[in-house]
Amino acid sequence: MKGDPKIIEALNDILTGELTAINQYFLHARMCKDWGFEKIAKKVWLESIDEMKHAEKLMDRVLFLEGIPNVQRLLKINIGENVKEQFESDLKLEYEAVGKL
Repeated sequence: MKGDPKIIEALNDILTGELTAINQYFLHARMCKDWGFEKIAKKVWLESIDEMKHAEKLMDRVLFLEGIPNVQRLLKINIGENVKEQFESDLKLEYEAVGKL
């Protein structure tokens, strides 16, 4: 089914946020694990996996519309230097993603 290019681009914009979140959350999870915060690391890692599932659905929809998912584009990844900064960065990214909906 040939989709409207504007719809495909909008889906790719949302995909960009999801892919950025995967990377940011995954790194934050690894950092938390390294710091000894196992429970926080597990929760943040699961959030990364959840974002991957969102990205998968978006890619499937773009492909269904005969578009090409843009997996090369990312937003700026903000890495927190401590858990508080990580949570703040992750929350900011979530708000940015919701703003694109």
